[in-house]
Amino acid sequence: MAPATAMLIVMVAGSCASGAGDDGSPADMEFELLDGGTATVGAFLDRPVVLNFFASWCAPCKAEMPALEAVHQQRPDVAFVGLAANDTRTRAQEIVADTGVTYATGLDPGAAIGNAFEILGMPTTLFITTAGEIAYQHTGGLTTDQITRHINTHLMTPI
Repeated sequence: MAPATAMLIVMVAGSCASGAGDDGSPADMEFELLDGGTATVGAFLDRPVVLNFFASWCAPCKAEMPALEAVHQQRPDVAFVGLAANDTRTRAQEIVADTGVTYATGLDPGAAIGNAFEILGMPTTLFITTAGEIAYQHTGGLTTDQITRHINTHLMTPI
């Protein structure tokens, strides 16, 4: 009986995995955009991507969003995407409006995409190459200078 129980636990645990390896890259997972429609992170890979996971209940998230927006305005050669993890559409829209964010933002209910990318906390920002590879991952708030430095160091030559 004990070996069967152990096998069942392994099977259930395996079925609860993120699924990132099952259906392709996490960059191919679809999400709802806050302004309507759907997208994938992969749809933005015509240029390097700064992918930020945030939540309305996360004070450091709200604090860093204006910095992300400022660099977004300075770097049209880099795509910025924000995903509200485990948040409601209304609360995500409110934090986006409150912080003045204009880059693409969407919902990650249940944090399926965040889990597939193996984020560890909030906020987390991924710096992703055009090949879809994570060049750098940062957990915690970032300043404008830090975001710019990570783009220049991990994604491309400074402009």
